[in-house]
Amino acid sequence: MGIALLVIDVQKEYMSEHFGTKTYEHTMIYINETMKLFRGANCPVIIVRDISEGDGPEYALVDELKREPTDIEVLKLKGNAFWETNLEQILKDKDITHVVLSGTAAEHCILATYNGAAERGYRPMMLQHGVFATHERGLMDLYWNRPLVSYTALAYMVKK
Repeated sequence: MGIALLVIDVQKEYMSEHFGTKTYEHTMIYINETMKLFRGANCPVIIVRDISEGDGPEYALVDELKREPTDIEVLKLKGNAFWETNLEQILKDKDITHVVLSGTAAEHCILATYNGAAERGYRPMMLQHGVFATHERGLMDLYWNRPLVSYTALAYMVKK
């Protein structure tokens, strides 16, 4: 089983409403620690950036996201990170069958990418405590209706 972590749209413009909140700090810790876990197991970390509204400094990744040179960047113009990007080819080239989604926003790009992954035959999962939402209800809807995976379960999975 090949597994990759997708970190979607963790950009200043899309994260501004979360800055300084406990949820922001907590979720960023989970995302960063999961990125570190994946890198340590030689599993791909793919950073997805939305450039549909621009690619200036306000659309840069948030400072708290701990990127590494080995991370792969995918630029997208639509909500679904698979649509008109090279994401699917990257996953095929690396024999990936499972993708773990994290980032923002649960009701929009995360859900669109989840559906895009499932439609293409991948096994998508949401990173528990690793997804931001525009509204709390949107996050709960995602958690209730989509498979979640914890950091602890991922630690076991990536070592297999």
